[in-house]
Amino acid sequence: MRVLLATDGSLEAGMAMRAASRLFTRDDCEMHVMHVAAEPRLPKSGKLAKEQYQHRAAAETRRILEEARQILTEEGSAALTLSYTGSPARVIMRESQDYEITVIGAKGRDDRGEIGLGPVASRLVEHGPRCVLVGREPPSDKQVRILVPVDGSGGSEQALDALTAYFDLESADITLLHVIEKIWLPSGEEEDPTDPESNQTAQFLLELRREAEQLLTQTRIRFLQHHSGVTTSIREGVPANEILSEADQGDYDLVVVGSTGASDMKHRVLGSVSSKIAWNAPCSVLISRVQE
Repeated sequence: MRVLLATDGSLEAGMAMRAASRLFTRDDCEMHVMHVAAEPRLPKSGKLAKEQYQHRAAAETRRILEEARQILTEEGSAALTLSYTGSPARVIMRESQDYEITVIGAKGRDDRGEIGLGPVASRLVEHGPRCVLVGREPPSDKQVRILVPVDGSGGSEQALDALTAYFDLESADITLLHVIEKIWLPSGEEEDPTDPESNQTAQFLLELRREAEQLLTQTRIRFLQHHSGVTTSIREGVPANEILSEADQGDYDLVVVGSTGASDMKHRVLGSVSSKIAWNAPCSVLISRVQE
């Protein structure tokens, strides 16, 4: 299991590295820390300026990687350090193809908004070739709490596979969540509430709840060989909103979601669920992309 930790020396990058160290505890986990120094825009004739920049950039890279190594040492982890020059987003996207998981902070060192993602993290979440961990506040010493949205899709199945492959589930508290999407149901405003047979919306909801319970039961059975204490939950509403609400109210350390890259009408209207969660979750988020 190879994990790439991208750092720019920011507080957010440090938090992401600490989160990764506490979440990925497998003995075969091999971590590499990478810093990408941006190329300067200098005139072609500015040879001296270029040399001065390269000298400063090299010193800055050494400092950032040494700080990263110190963070990992404090967490009981070790890592190989790598350095590149170029577009951070482009280089990280290229190098991430050789790793099972790429870890990045929610924000960059020059982007300090309270919520959301920095430009590099946004690009990885939307187009990363494999699993991406957006690291936020690292888990404390208590049992790690993991929220796993389940909907039976290819992306959901991929997320479940990533969860069982990359995490030590025996020491985790896992909740499987299914959200019934009421937005696509008829309003039922013109139906007679006193006539159960005519109340199609209620019938639809009942059938959807039955399917949700069956799906969660089947998924829970998959985890019995890894973990016996899995909890299940059903909510109704807009998936991204309900997942974020559960993540916030349940004090989770990690949300694991799949991403299919779907572009149908439903996703154009609602937007990508995985992207919304990565942008707004109060905790770390692992996005597992379906391999095409």
